Formats: sequence, C-alpha cells, structure tokens
Amino acid sequence: MRSVRPLLLSVLLASMLPVAMSCGKKGPPLAPLRPSPAVISDVKATRLADTVQLQFTIPTGNADGTTPADLAYVDVFAVTGKAEGPLGRALTVREIETLATRVGRVEVQPPPPEEEEEDAAPADPAAPPVVAAPVDARPVQGTVARVEETLTDTLRTTIFEHPDAEKIARVRAAAGDEIDEAPVASTEGSGRTLLWPQPQPQVSRAYITIPYSTRGVAGPPSTPLAVPLVPAPLAPPAPTVTHDAASFSLTWTTPPGVQVPLQPTVTEAAYKEAVAAGNAEASLPARPLVTYGTPHTYRVYEVPAPGSTTAASPVPVNTAPIETASFTDPRITFGVPRCYAVRTVEKRGAITIESPLSPPTCLTAVDTYPPPAPTGLVAVGSGGGVSLIWEPVAAPDLAGYLVLRGVEGEALKPVTEAPVTEATYRDTTAQPGVMYIYAVVAVDRSTPANASPESNRVRESAR
Repeated sequence: MRSVRPLLLSVLLASMLPVAMSCGKKGPPLAPLRPSPAVISDVKATRLADTVQLQFTIPTGNADGTTPADLAYVDVFAVTGKAEGPLGRALTVREIETLATRVGRVEVQPPPPEEEEEDAAPADPAAPPVVAAPVDARPVQGTVARVEETLTDTLRTTIFEHPDAEKIARVRAAAGDEIDEAPVASTEGSGRTLLWPQPQPQVSRAYITIPYSTRGVAGPPSTPLAVPLVPAPLAPPAPTVTHDAASFSLTWTTPPGVQVPLQPTVTEAAYKEAVAAGNAEASLPARPLVTYGTPHTYRVYEVPAPGSTTAASPVPVNTAPIETASFTDPRITFGVPRCYAVRTVEKRGAITIESPLSPPTCLTAVDTYPPPAPTGLVAVGSGGGVSLIWEPVAAPDLAGYLVLRGVEGEALKPVTEAPVTEATYRDTTAQPGVMYIYAVVAVDRSTPANASPESNRVRESAR
C-alpha cells in the first residue's frame, strides 16, 4: 500500500508557496504622518473689572510626543454658561469652532530649521551686503501668549445652549426620564465655609484653547476654564501719596462691602523684618484658623499721568496682593512725577477678579534731604597753605564738598565756588600767620543743592 505521508507533505508545501511568495510584495503607500499639536494645559485667567486677561504656554510638542510642535496658530474660544453638550458630554472641536465665539488668535513662529554643517566659503568682496531678515513679532514655541476679551452686556446674558439640548429633552420626557434641573449649591472656590444657606452658583464664561498645525489639523481642546461673571468689587478712592528720602508711602480708605480678614496673616519673613526694624509690637507668625468668606486684598498700580499722550498700560507694583490699605514703594526718583492707582482684589477659586482702577494720585518727589555731615576733619598748616582731610560721606546723590573758612568773629564762607569731589583739600590762599577756622559741608546734586550740617570745626594757620 502506498504511503499517504509524502502526498500530504506535498499538499502542505504547495499551499504555503503563495504565502511565501507574497511576503516580499509591496502594498499600497501609507498616508503621510500628520501630527497635531499637544493640548494646552496651563490656561490661566484674571479679570480686571470688565476685561478678561488669558495667558497660556505655546506648545513645544505634538500630541504623539514628537518635537518640535507642528504648530501654526492657537485659537481661543469662549461661551457664556457651561461649555458642554447634552448630558454633560464634552464639546467636539467641530462644535467649538461652529458654536462658540472665537475671542482671538495667536500666530506662532515656525521652529528654526536644523543647521547643516557646511564648509565656510571665503567672503566675496564684490557680493552685495547681506540684508538682515525682518524681525518676526510672533511668539515662539514655549513662550507665554496672552489674549484679552472685554465683557459686554450681550456676552453676559447670551447663555450657551447646545442645539441638540431641546431634542434630547423631548426624547427623555417621552421616555419618562425626568431630571431635577434645580442647581445644587456649592462652596467650591467661594471660601464661605460658615454661611448658610450656601451661595447659589453664578454664571461663568468658559474659555477654551485649540492649537492648529500648519496643515490645519486641530489639536485637542483645553479643559474649559470658567471665569465668573459676578460683579467686580468696588474700587477704593484715590490713594493718599507721600514720600520721604527713601520711598513713596500710599494709604487709602477701605471701600464699602470689602471683607477684611478676621486675623491678619503674619508670615515668618514679615515677623523677622519687623523685629529687625525694632518694632516692639511685632505680631508673631500666624494664620487664621477660621475663615468667614475670602477676604479682599489690594493691588497697587503705577499709571500714566492724567492727560498723558503715552500709550503705557497700568503696571502692578506689588507682585502679590496685600491685605492692608497701605503700601510702601521704595523706587524713589526725585523730580519725576509718579502716579498711583489701586484695585480691590477678590478671589473666586482659581480666578482673580479685580475692581476698576481707583482715581489716580500723582506726586513729584522733591529732594529736600541733605546728605549727612562730614566727620573727622583735620587741618595741618605748612609753608604755602593749610592741608585739610576728612572722612568721606556715603550718599547716592553726593555732588561733593564745600570747604568753609573764616576768622574769629566772622561767618564761615566757601573757599571755592564749585564743590570738591575728594575728601581732601589744600588751601593755598591762606595768609601766613593768620589763624583760620575751617569746616566742611557735603552737598547733593539737587537744584538748588541741599547742604549738610557743618563738620567739626578746626583751627590752623599757614607758615
């Protein structure tokens, strides 16, 4: 009987032959890789009265982790109300683009091309000069971008509602699936831990950023950032501004409705500073154990003078808001007008809401503060004059010294018209044998100059 094993082996090899032959066959070309920029995850917002200031970091990579980002621009969208679809689902990119309001667009510079090593060719003297490329004002990847929106009555009252919301509601009503739509009170971000009943939720405006590649491919939308549309706190009245030789001092009146802390916060650094200044009533470091709402704070701004033609924006002077209605600015500059205004600051969760600017107060600091008096004046008489030497004065605006001379019973008068800059002087006009009285005063660079008190007086004569 003939064996069937060789026959089965032949059939098996024949069936595998097409598979083996097809392993090297090329398939259809793959679609080119089209990465999308990575999601923006650090969107922050601050409300200055009716202006919302947004900032975020421009992505440096793509959603798949590759770098640099294939990024052309970033669009910022906003809706008033909840930025969500029916049943609380997140909005798609297409829905955001068609249903939300585009607040602004940030164009982004492309990343620099990779440098290739080339042999340096000798410069051609006859070649035309290289014209520098124009400066690209667009931000680069990895830098912070800013977008602003001014809130209007229309934006505040036009509440976003998804087009499918009504249809979903009818379907659920027909199915008998009723939902309690009454809002649930929340204390998140309110700081009002002791209030009852709890405050009702407030209407917010949600902001979303979407990055786009150079091919128009949208990256993932950022998590909506809700900015409360509650009324801004009241601004303080115009501050009172004074100055001394070292700083400006500001005080203002607490506006109505402002909540002050039950117990002022005292940091370790503030306590050490008060002790170093010799304050016998310095408060020990402490923080409030019980809060009744979030206390308001203040931020001081330097503003352009009224009627100024410059387009400078108000600049905050204090980096962190302060609890007290007073502030000291050590940036003293004499002869230059300085204008200040104050905003009341309210904290709502992660969002800071500031009041409109207070009326400004301007003050030009006048230097009426003389330098300290010189000390250690010594005089030595010799043939042809009297040599003087004294301890130099430490003053930032010191112009020099005036050497005073006189005789018994007369007022001392300057020996020279202009101040001397060194802490030494030789009086070659002294008459031999005449006993003179000498003193030195320090003068600053103000107009008119401020003169210090006299140094110690000495008596000496030329030989």
